Amino acid sequence: MSRFLIFLSVFTSILTIGYVYTGFRLMYGLEISGLSAWLFWILIFCLILVIPASYFFSQTIETEGLQSVLSYVSFTGLGFFTILFTLVLMKDLLSLLFTIISPLVLYFSPEWANQFSLWSQEGVGINFILTSITLILAGTLTFIGFFQAHKRLKTIFIEVPVQNLHPDLDGFKIVQISDVHIGPTIKGKFLSHVVERINHLEPDFVAITGDLVDGNVNILKHHLLPLGALKSKYGTFFVTGNHEYYSGVKAWIKEIQTLGIRVLLNENELLRHKGSVVALAGVTDLKAGSILPEHTTNPGKAIRGGENSDFKILLAHQPDSILEAASYGYDLQLSGHTHGGQYFPGNIVIYLAQKFVAGLHRYKDMWLYVSRGTGYWGPPLRIGAPSEITQIVLRKA
Repeated sequence: MSRFLIFLSVFTSILTIGYVYTGFRLMYGLEISGLSAWLFWILIFCLILVIPASYFFSQTIETEGLQSVLSYVSFTGLGFFTILFTLVLMKDLLSLLFTIISPLVLYFSPEWANQFSLWSQEGVGINFILTSITLILAGTLTFIGFFQAHKRLKTIFIEVPVQNLHPDLDGFKIVQISDVHIGPTIKGKFLSHVVERINHLEPDFVAITGDLVDGNVNILKHHLLPLGALKSKYGTFFVTGNHEYYSGVKAWIKEIQTLGIRVLLNENELLRHKGSVVALAGVTDLKAGSILPEHTTNPGKAIRGGENSDFKILLAHQPDSILEAASYGYDLQLSGHTHGGQYFPGNIVIYLAQKFVAGLHRYKDMWLYVSRGTGYWGPPLRIGAPSEITQIVLRKA
């Protein structure tokens, strides 16, 4: 069994637990019973099964439109239930907290406690109201997230102040995209729009910091064709992300190279800009070695031959690559991977897993910029972490 199928099995099992818990809490709160309860559970299990089903159909159905519809249904449903599960869990925790502190309320204010008890027992119960509000809020957040993921691609402008920057590099312009995730619901049309936006910015070079694709090369390669139209002074450079390794990295590297894109696998390219030299290095994904040993990340090897350059840039999919790279004299690292958490509750939980989540950071003697990603992964939602194309300009401090 492949790594991805193992992941899919584990993910579906965990998902089932979350869906069943949410289902029971909704049934209790909304007082669902009888035939309605049977229909309710059928809907729940259909939403669970559609996720692995959409993957298997994507490997067998040749009609791309049908693949997209199945993927949109399954992943939007997943996003909705992720939000709903979180809100239901928060409601239950607040209810538990209220149960714990209610004796204190009764002791200090018995009159208020009695009024609350009477109100909750008359007419529509408070639990029904709270459950209804939770459902409405989850639906509203899903709608907002869906809209923002499809209509709110931002161009972020960042200036990086650099001490002792070579005068010829003041104003040097990089455009970064990351985590596009061409796959089940993101296609070539979206990428064409991204390319048009990048070309309008007229960068010195374009950096693609991993997770460009999510799927088989034979199925998706034609969706990458717009990248061949990218325009910049020194070209387009790509480093692998973890999802390339789930999707057949060797085949994808060959395909990306046919588009005129330079793939940096623990190596560098020297860019001679006016009277200065920029060493542009790239490393493989931080965890690549566990899947393909010859692709073990190596920032030391990546900078060889460029140690004496006027400015050293590292492209690395995962921000944590900086923890090792900082000892090799790099000035700036460009990364992605985190999606900024992508949507609630991910954009809160992400801080438990990542030291650098989004934006510009300083680590030791290096600058680090972490993109929130240009596309999305899984649920087609963005809440509090907008998709971005990033223009990064070097400035003399």
